[in-house]
Formats: sequence, C-alpha cells, structure tokens
Amino acid sequence: MSSIPAAIRQALQAQQQSTAQKVDLAVVKKQLDVQKQTGDAINALLEQAVSVQKQIASGHLDVKL
Repeated sequence: MSSIPAAIRQALQAQQQSTAQKVDLAVVKKQLDVQKQTGDAINALLEQAVSVQKQIASGHLDVKL
C-alpha cells in the first residue's frame, strides 16, 4: 500500500490535473494563433490576386521588386 496519505494523494492528483489542463489550454491557444495567422496570410494572398486581376483588366500590371 502507498505510504502517502489519501488527502495528500488527492491534492497531488488535483494539482496534476490542473497542470494538464493548463498545458492543454496553452496548446489550443497556439493552434488558434496558427489558424489566425494562416487565415491572415490567405486573405493577403486573395487581396493581392484581386489587385493583380484589376491591373490586368485595366491593361497595366504594376510589378514591384
């Protein structure tokens, strides 16, 4: 049998669960940050495509290096 009293064992388990939840939430936050960055990048690419299409339609393509 364990020499750790039940109350202490329960406190340690609660602390462990709390830490696991914090880690899980941190991972979810990182995933959401990546999704937002991906969405922002896609929006920027779409805006550039629209700009290029408008320039081509007007007969002039402004190329910047």
